[in-house]
Amino acid sequence: MAQQTLLQPLQKNVPRKGNDMPKRHVHSFKYQDEQGRYFLGSFLPPVIPLDPTDKFYVLEAGDIARPDLLSYKMYQTPNLYWVILWINKIIDPFEGMYPGMLLRIPTVTRLSEYGIQG
Repeated sequence: MAQQTLLQPLQKNVPRKGNDMPKRHVHSFKYQDEQGRYFLGSFLPPVIPLDPTDKFYVLEAGDIARPDLLSYKMYQTPNLYWVILWINKIIDPFEGMYPGMLLRIPTVTRLSEYGIQG
């Protein structure tokens, strides 16, 4: 069997031995794709369902490709940019954000219910 690196997916039913797994990855989340391959990840983003308290924001030209500034505008911290991208299924802020786009912005209170803090 060829040497496996952490960049290659872990194959289903071929577990890595505890001593083969670097200690920094022992408590990492493991994801499985449709082909049954496992991947290491840093965390599993929460699913935050639609709620009447959610705000909606129409992107302006100055917001494009700057989710950090949008996060600051909405949450007074740039650290929650990933929440805005995740909730609105934006993979690439350079290609996936455009003027007039409607974004759902959960409130800080809702985020804290899911353990998300800025």
